[in-house]
Amino acid sequence: MPGKRVFLIMVALVATMFAVVACSEEVIPTQEPVEFHPTAAAEIDRPDSSGNSEPDTEAADTTGGDADAGKNAFVSCSSCHSTGDNTVVGPGLQGVYARAATRTSLDAEAYLEESMRDPGAFIVDSFPAVMPSFSYFSDEDVDNLIAYLKTLE
Repeated sequence: MPGKRVFLIMVALVATMFAVVACSEEVIPTQEPVEFHPTAAAEIDRPDSSGNSEPDTEAADTTGGDADAGKNAFVSCSSCHSTGDNTVVGPGLQGVYARAATRTSLDAEAYLEESMRDPGAFIVDSFPAVMPSFSYFSDEDVDNLIAYLKTLE
């Protein structure tokens, strides 16, 4: 009988060792977190002679993206982000391009692309880190979305 107890104790110790080893994964940070403190974009007086309050999706941009295609792709974002300044789940995106240009050492296009592909890179204060990664977007999708976001002044 003592041999059976020793065997059971040994089995329990080995199982415990496997559980401890399996649960003690070392986390190695790959990037220092960036502190991000968003503020409202400066008001820019741009008269719209057409009287149209919709964003001008034909605005010129440097990304080469298609703002109309970006507007169509934005449908996947609109359940969490408004095109105005009101909060849905995430912050409103009105003026996001102008704000993006001042947030980090990245230019606005790079900041917006990083925010789509790796949403945890920049977290807006008072918002939870719940945005999913859109890393599956093609470069063209990202360019189109950025071109559309530029129109949200």
